[in-house]
Amino acid sequence: MYDAEIAATLLNRWASRPSTPDFDAFLDLLREGNLNFTYQSGHVREAGLAEGRALTIESLVFNDGSRTLRVEAPDKHVEAPDRTPRWTRWAAVEPLLPVPSEA
Repeated sequence: MYDAEIAATLLNRWASRPSTPDFDAFLDLLREGNLNFTYQSGHVREAGLAEGRALTIESLVFNDGSRTLRVEAPDKHVEAPDRTPRWTRWAAVEPLLPVPSEA
């Protein structure tokens, strides 16, 4: 079992929480369980669309090469700045296996 699978299970217990100071407490719990990771976040949007229409991606990359991630997308029917984000559940991704080279 990869670290990301453990983390995704635990994080999904707190599903739909935005990135807030409380979220840091959940990350601290993962660290206390000796799950070492790097937190990453970023935005993806289609070229030409307003920045407010971007998807937010959060990811934790673990020492074993596995990763867990979730995506937040604004409700496309709500243009208000205080819109409620819609987060996916955390998903675990196994590390990529090296491609064997031809000798």
